Amino acid sequence: MDKSSFRTEYLQKRKDLDAEEITKRNDGILANTKLFVDGKSLKTIHVFLPQHGKNEIDTWKIIGFLSLFDPEIRILTPRVIPGTREMEHFLLTPETKLIDSRWKIPEPDPATSLKISPQEIDAVLIPLLAFDKNGYRVGYGGGFYDRFLPQCRTDVMKVGLSCFEADERFIDIDSFDIKMDYCITPQTIIRF
Repeated sequence: MDKSSFRTEYLQKRKDLDAEEITKRNDGILANTKLFVDGKSLKTIHVFLPQHGKNEIDTWKIIGFLSLFDPEIRILTPRVIPGTREMEHFLLTPETKLIDSRWKIPEPDPATSLKISPQEIDAVLIPLLAFDKNGYRVGYGGGFYDRFLPQCRTDVMKVGLSCFEADERFIDIDSFDIKMDYCITPQTIIRF
């Protein structure tokens, strides 16, 4: 199935979730994220921040957990470089000043934040709308993560976060699509 059709279908499915269901799914993803990181040696984790008003996964709960789980873990978050489809990555601390992007996504202020190289990242939590059983995802169509992930080390853990379980249909992939290593859903942790 083509990505555009998946994108339309899953944007609607997510929009149709009520507040109680969103909370339930976020709680399940948080619980499975706790299981996922336990026993792993992760020093630097890249986490996307949720877009305002779009029922995205509440990664703030994950960030809060990671900060308590191991205060030594460095949490990074992206900023889109204006006028491009490239991202840069900054350390997220309680002092980080966030500015909403044109898509209403909080991003670190580059003037006051510490920029970190993608080569230092151990795991990337990846936003997505849908994914298949082969580990391929459908994002929002901008290709930001398809450009970012090759900049990371070859051993970086690519971990999708999904409100929904794997779709039985196969996603029509392109040569630049990067397969996830894992996907965390409200119900399970899938390894590909």
